[in-house]
Amino acid sequence: MPSEKSYTKLLIKTVFTSGSDDNTDIEIKRKAILLYIISIIGIINLVPLSIDTFTKDDLILGSFGLVVAGVLIIILLLLRKKGYHIVFSYIGVSFAGALFVYLFATGGVNNTGHVWYYTFPLFTLFLLGSKKGAIVTSILFVLAILIFTVENYSFIVATYSKDFQIHFISSFIVVFALSVSFEYIRERTQRQLGNKNTKLQETIFELKKAEEALKDNEMLLRATLESTADGILVVDECGQVISKNTRFGEMWHIPEDILKTNDDEKLLNSVLSQLRNPQMFLSKVQELYKSNRHEFDILEFKDGRVFERYSEPLIVNDNIAGRVWSFRDITERKQAEEERARLQSKLQQAQKMKAIGTLAGGVAHDLNNILSGIVSYPELILMDLTKDSPIRDSIKTIQQSGKRAAAIVEDLLTLARRGVSTSEIVNLNEIISEYLTSPEFEKLKTFHPLVEIVTCIDSSLLNIAGSPVHLLKTVMNLISNAAEAMTEGGTICLSTENRYIDQPISGYDDVDEGDHVVLTVSDTGVGITAEEINRIFEPFYTKKTMGRSGTGLGMAVVWGTVKDHKGYIHVESEPGKGTTFKLYFPITRKEKAGDQKSKELADYMGNGESVLVIDDVREQREIASKILSQLGYSVRLASSGEEAVKIMRNETADLMVLDMIMSPGIDGLETYEQIISIHPNQKAIIVSGFSETNRVKKAQQLGAGEYVKKPYTIEKIGMAVRVELEKEIKAA
Repeated sequence: MPSEKSYTKLLIKTVFTSGSDDNTDIEIKRKAILLYIISIIGIINLVPLSIDTFTKDDLILGSFGLVVAGVLIIILLLLRKKGYHIVFSYIGVSFAGALFVYLFATGGVNNTGHVWYYTFPLFTLFLLGSKKGAIVTSILFVLAILIFTVENYSFIVATYSKDFQIHFISSFIVVFALSVSFEYIRERTQRQLGNKNTKLQETIFELKKAEEALKDNEMLLRATLESTADGILVVDECGQVISKNTRFGEMWHIPEDILKTNDDEKLLNSVLSQLRNPQMFLSKVQELYKSNRHEFDILEFKDGRVFERYSEPLIVNDNIAGRVWSFRDITERKQAEEERARLQSKLQQAQKMKAIGTLAGGVAHDLNNILSGIVSYPELILMDLTKDSPIRDSIKTIQQSGKRAAAIVEDLLTLARRGVSTSEIVNLNEIISEYLTSPEFEKLKTFHPLVEIVTCIDSSLLNIAGSPVHLLKTVMNLISNAAEAMTEGGTICLSTENRYIDQPISGYDDVDEGDHVVLTVSDTGVGITAEEINRIFEPFYTKKTMGRSGTGLGMAVVWGTVKDHKGYIHVESEPGKGTTFKLYFPITRKEKAGDQKSKELADYMGNGESVLVIDDVREQREIASKILSQLGYSVRLASSGEEAVKIMRNETADLMVLDMIMSPGIDGLETYEQIISIHPNQKAIIVSGFSETNRVKKAQQLGAGEYVKKPYTIEKIGMAVRVELEKEIKAA
């Protein structure tokens, strides 16, 4: 409940300041209050005085007093309702002046009319101002003097003596002068106060604007700091934390209780506990506090994260007030850079292997053509020799030497990624078993008697699609290398297993997801250094004595075979402890076909069918011609694709033996395309010193039959020709 004093103040404020609000000028409020007071005093005095005048039969004065009182009441009501204070100030002064002149002229009640004159300058100067108030008061003063000088006028009934006139004029002038002086001083003071108040208000306004701008800037700075991906920490010259953003706490994994308490010591300990080298971090911080230089370095964390750290001096009024630290998490970028470097290295390795492979492939092609005579002619000669011929063994030696040379060529083709021409359903367990019972393995054990072989074979091993010959070489090369890495003996562990890779494995090769058959060959030998691991699959890279323990192609053949089988290699090694090779091959759900019986010569003998042999190498044409003629075919030869097309325009052939690579001129595919435009459905088999290529496959899509890789053997070319010719017989 409000106190009685407060209630009284509220009542007075309500009565005297009605019609104005809180924004109304204080001067106007004061004038309004004065109008209220004058009006109320006038009403209180005029009403009883008018009534008293009526009782004395002075109807004019009484009526005039009541009229003025009524006007004052109207002014009060209008002031409360409208608040037009200035207008009513003029109205009020006019009525008061008229009343005072009338009272002065008539003498008023009990001859007190002149007293009111003295009050006129007091409120008039205040209500109208010093200048306007002085003019109005001067008019009223002049009227008083006129009243003194005019005589025998009906309306002027009051009589004033000369002494009274002198005293009144002098006293009124004094009151008038004092009132003007006081109002002038008050107005001047009011103006000065107003100017100062205006300046003060402007200053306050500017301060408020500056404060709001400062708040806006602080909010903008805070929003900027919070929106950045970097962690920001601001400290003073003593290392005490001034400010930090949320990202800083998140990046550094600072516990919430430390962030809330702003415990600098605990914060520092939390930071140092995460770093690999906290002492270096601390030394760098202490060093920077003593300088004003900018700094950048890298922070490495125990958990593998990597941050960039930036530091700038905090300058306030040209003085160092602390430092600003910025931390940026570059872990993903660093990992991406390392991955890019690793992939770049792998790309360079692959490009190098491809370049060497291309060279090896070209050499192998030429060697195949040369070896054809060494491999094929002995076989033809042996067919004509009797079993007791004295040169039979020599011919067989030539044949075996040719086959060994052909095996080296096969390795070169494997290296060139052109070696796997067949894709059979293979079980690695059988490949391993075949090698462990082979003469090559017995020979290995003779050279390395201190090496023990331990096998761990998965009996439920799934099948893969590939070349048994190349896979056997891969197993042989891996075991041979492992044995030679253990000069003082040791253990080779050979294992197979089925494995589902649900997440890619990163290593020498990146192993993709999926079902794989894994062949593992590990040894307890000398191991391989990290530098050597990146080179072990390069052709002719070896630490053995060249010519005494291999050709230097063994591991290159392993690499080429695995890649041709769409597989992966994973190598782990530690010098002095041994090496483990893991070979991943994608599985196949197909089952192996039953064993095929060996073919007899009668199975692929001809019946006089015509065969056109097309080859750009004379020796190859002659070998093919002699073999096919021996098998009972009628053979005709063409030395180029263009010659073959010319022959086929006028003649026909039951089958063509078509070399795929011929230079110069058109190759086997172009030759076949032109000939089938003349003889649709023309039968053909493809031969080449290279392994199967996309152009071979395209020729087969057009209708060509089997692919036969040089050097020729009687059975190989004989069976291919027979199978292709029988397709026509079956179709018939």
